[in-house]
This record gives sequence, structure tokens and C-alpha cells, in this order.
Amino acid sequence: MSNHPEIERFVRGEPIAVEVGEIERALGSLWQEASRAGEAAAISRAALWNVIVPTCGPAALAASKKLVDELAPALPTRTLTLCLDDGRRGAGLEATIESHVVSQPGGARMVYSEEITIAGPSGAQGHFGALVRALQVAGVPTATFWLDPGAPESLLTRELLAVTNRLVLDTTTCLHPRQLFDLDRLAAAAQPLPIADLGWLRLGALRALFAGMFDPPVGGAPLVQARRVAVEHRAGCDASALLMLAWIGVQLGWRPVRAAQTSDGGVRFDFTRAGQPIAGHLVPAEGACGRSGILAVEVTTASDDRYAIRRTAIDQTQLQTPGVPPKLVKLDSPSDAELAIAALGARGRDPLFRRCLAYARQLWSLEPDTAGSRR
Repeated sequence: MSNHPEIERFVRGEPIAVEVGEIERALGSLWQEASRAGEAAAISRAALWNVIVPTCGPAALAASKKLVDELAPALPTRTLTLCLDDGRRGAGLEATIESHVVSQPGGARMVYSEEITIAGPSGAQGHFGALVRALQVAGVPTATFWLDPGAPESLLTRELLAVTNRLVLDTTTCLHPRQLFDLDRLAAAAQPLPIADLGWLRLGALRALFAGMFDPPVGGAPLVQARRVAVEHRAGCDASALLMLAWIGVQLGWRPVRAAQTSDGGVRFDFTRAGQPIAGHLVPAEGACGRSGILAVEVTTASDDRYAIRRTAIDQTQLQTPGVPPKLVKLDSPSDAELAIAALGARGRDPLFRRCLAYARQLWSLEPDTAGSRR
């Protein structure tokens, strides 16, 4: 392992192919040689988390590696990227190792983190649990990023949950609300582990803006008097819209009653609170929005007053309240890497998400067209 060109490739972050059984030894040897070869700065390794990212197929693998690349400078981890790819059938398990720069040399030291990628056919998933246990950095927590909806549940439930300290989901990847059933089931299986959701965090700025409209002097009276709530969303973002409506329903204590398709291609949910009916609408629409796909949230009261937040651009929202000129507010659009870091911090331990996910599943179970999709 004293081959300088290979060491230079490794330090530059290029993947180095290794035998699966030699991963740890190869990493140790490469880092030792790289440290000896470093003339301008000493080299060290850092890891605050073990991060496991299961994927299924080349496209999901490329997306996960992009996320890991963006995450590394802000949060050093040992990342284990696992890829099930039947295009490799018969090839067995293959592994690569690579480095990520965590901090640039300000003078004396260059700090790196590591990514290990292990790929094989779907039948090889039974080996991943043992490999993860062997390759975890001792003494730091482990997070599993379950972001690829194509990955088989058995990989998580049979192999990875036992070695996981925090489970990170992404409801934004749900192309249909019925997929929330699967995530809710996985979240239930993972209890009592802390569960974070990039989709939930992605909705954080909108939720804060919506709640802020009813701070004093307006107060909560319009929400008590609400008779209609509409969430407008881009096509394919129904799950995010449903989670947003679920958050409002949980916070206000609405009891779900029934649901039905609407003529505009959306869904109407009927609720009651203290004997009063409320209608919740998911409305497909077009317009500028972030990755959450939420375009607007509007509350109409019994006296026909309207309170709304509406996206006017990717990073801008208009607040509309009765008797006040519309107000433009800048809306943060954090990157996936920033959301991933938040998911591993205090915001990734929000118990309200678990309640809202279960409530969203309850709402969708009322929708007649989904009856055949329930599990």
C-alpha cells in the first residue's frame, strides 16, 4: 500500500477498489501511508456518526453518494453506502473506499472522513448486517438513512435496525400517499428509536410561517372558527400535502370522519371539532415551490375571513391576512445535506412527527380509492 499514485487518488477522494474482507486493513494502511507522505499538513480521520445509506440500483446509488459528498464538510461521518443491484448478479460483493475532506488545512492539519461502498445483487442483503457491525466506528452513534423507496424493507427490519440508533426517512420521496402506510409501519417497527424525516424538516419553514400568522395580536380564534383548510400542492407531492394537513389536524384536535375524491383531482377530508364540521382539501395546482411541493395553505373561517401563505417564488412566500396588505417573506430552502445534518441533531428527535405520520395514515385510510392498497 505504499503506492504513491494510489494514495494520491485516495486523498483526492477517488474510490479505491478493495476486497470486502480487507476494507478495514486497507483503510488503515492507506491512511498511514498518506500521513507519512503528507509534507504540508498532518492528516487525521474524524467521525461523529456512523451513517448507513441503503440503496437499490445505480440511480439511487448516485443520488446517495451526492448527498454524502455534500454532507461531509459539515459533519464528519464514516458512511457505509450499501447498494443492491441485480445488474451485478453472479459478481458477488464488491467494495470501494474513498475519503472526504472535512476541513481545509489552515496550517497544521487536514481532516478527512470516510465512505465505504459495498454493492452486490439483491440476494446478498443478508450479508449487510454483519458487515455493518464489523465496520462501524466504535463509540459513536449509528444513523440509517432509509431514503430509497425501492430498497426492500427486509434489509432494514432484519439487518439494519438492530445496529441503528436513529432512523432517518424522507416522506418527500413518496410518489403517492399510500406509501406513507409503509413508512408508518417501519416507524412503528423501529420504536423506541428516534425517527427523523427530511420531508418533515423540509416543511419546517412553512409550518413556522403558518403558525406565526396566529401569534398575537391575531391569536388562535381564526383557527377555532376555521371551516375550510386548503393545501395546494404540485402533482406528485400529495404525501407532503397530506402530512401538512395532518400537522394542522393534530395541532387543532380535529377528528377525521370521511374522505372523497374531488372534481379537480384532489381529495376532500371531513373533520369535526367540538361538534363543528371542518373541510380539509388537498388541491393539485401549478406554480413555484421548493422540493416539498407545497404551493399554498389557506384557512377560511365561518365568517369567510381568509388567512393564507402562498409561494410566489422558490425562496419567497406571501402572507395574506384580513384587513392587512399582503406581506412578502423570504422562505429558507435548505439543501438535502443541511436537512440531513438537522435530522442528526435535536430537530431529528421531534415526537410530533411520529404522531402526524400516524394521523396522515389514518386520513388516507378513509379515502375510498385507497382501500385496495391498504396493508
